[in-house]
Amino acid sequence: MVEIGATVIEVYMRYLFDYLKMANMVKLVGLVDPGQVNSQSGTLSHRSKHLSESLKKADGDQFDLVPYNLGGHWVLIIVRPAKETVYYMNSLPNHSVDEDMRNIVNT
Repeated sequence: MVEIGATVIEVYMRYLFDYLKMANMVKLVGLVDPGQVNSQSGTLSHRSKHLSESLKKADGDQFDLVPYNLGGHWVLIIVRPAKETVYYMNSLPNHSVDEDMRNIVNT
C-alpha cells in the first residue's frame, strides 16, 4: 500500500490526452498539472493562481480535471468553468470535501 506519486498521475494523464486526441475530444477536457495544485506544492495563493490560469484557458463548455493529493489519498476535482460547477470525486466513503481544496477552488 505505497502511495502513488504525481508522476504516475501525470503519466496516466498523458495516456488520457492521447486517447482524447485519437477520439477527437481534446477540446472537451482540460488537464491541470497535479504537481502545481497539491497540498505539498507551495502556498494556497500559488496553487489558486495556477488553477485560475489553467481555468482561464478553458474552451467553451470544457471539463477541467484536477487530480489532488490529500496527503496519502488522491481525489479528482472536475471543474466546468462555463457552468461554474465543481464536482468532487472521492473513492473513500463518508469523507467530506477537503477544506484546502475548497479554498483553492473558491479563490
